[in-house]
Amino acid sequence: MNSCCFMGFETRLGALLLVFILCLPLVIPAEGGTSVVMTFTGDCTLGSEDRLASREDSFVGYVKRYGFEYPFAKMKDFFEEDDLTVINLENVFFDRTTNKANKRYLFRAPTSFAQILKEGSVELAFIANNHILDYGKNGLLSTISAVEALDIGVFGSNHTVSLGYIYEKNGIKIGFLGTYQAYWYVGRDALSKLLNSFREAGCHAVVGIIHDGTEYARNRNKKQQQMADWLVKQGVDLVVGHHPHVPQGVDILGGATVLYSLGNFSFGGNRLLDITRRPGVRADKAIIARVEMRFDAQKNYLGHQVNLIPISPSGSSEYNNYQPVFLTGEEALAAMELVQYDTGFTLAPYQEGIGALQPFVPAQDVENLQP
Repeated sequence: MNSCCFMGFETRLGALLLVFILCLPLVIPAEGGTSVVMTFTGDCTLGSEDRLASREDSFVGYVKRYGFEYPFAKMKDFFEEDDLTVINLENVFFDRTTNKANKRYLFRAPTSFAQILKEGSVELAFIANNHILDYGKNGLLSTISAVEALDIGVFGSNHTVSLGYIYEKNGIKIGFLGTYQAYWYVGRDALSKLLNSFREAGCHAVVGIIHDGTEYARNRNKKQQQMADWLVKQGVDLVVGHHPHVPQGVDILGGATVLYSLGNFSFGGNRLLDITRRPGVRADKAIIARVEMRFDAQKNYLGHQVNLIPISPSGSSEYNNYQPVFLTGEEALAAMELVQYDTGFTLAPYQEGIGALQPFVPAQDVENLQP
């Protein structure tokens, strides 16, 4: 794939409907080589709290009214142009309300709502987050079953399951694993075994997901950095993070890019964009990452290039309509300022109609990695 384009539609602050096409000038692979193009989103809460699910303004209410294609409708064309779209699925698909965890926020949707992923051209879902056990092991297994029944991959490791995923294109294999901080502290041996299984399967590159950080914080924390550093030292080539609900910064560690938080995507966990428990904070800007990994004719991993693309989790600026849209102009620049604030070097700037296309990052020297 030499180039990819996406079309976005945006209705903001009373403006007219804007239709625009953003073309991503991806690096052309060497002759006979392979390019794998992936899109990563942040938090997707495709459900509601049970006490709110019957409301018309809840996520469940919107989907019942507008259909399964609604949440990702403004992103579907973009997702269809990549090889793999990867989301963080932060709810359970479960048809019962029993077996609830003892916590404040529990997010659930019927198993039929897994069709949202299929309608939205999503191929892979990360599940090892702090909401996948909202309805216990039964809710987790129900979610896995509902998603996999649609031929969509699932991965992530916690105290209940340890799932990796291998994507293959033209003989190129890319392994995916991920977890959250509490499990990482005690589960590093299991994660190391998963990484070894990728090597034994002949994976040419590995992507790691970290789900951690302080909610609504502008900066990554020490735990996020520790997890990212460990993954890179194990040979992971790209690290993508979420959980803080807002965008955070970028690191380049050796030959690996670390994206500490992409922010929210389609987020059914809050009907408003203002965060009542964090006065003055709005979760109305986020990032999606379009990543191209390049391999030569001998299937050696050459490196990758990241494009940071500003979005809003909602097509309305006044309330959450649960339908992400691309941002343009000053709003796009404001989203990128959130990323730059937590980044220790100057990012390549956002360009209208393109995104913030970062320089190509060559592959790290695997032989010199620390144990």
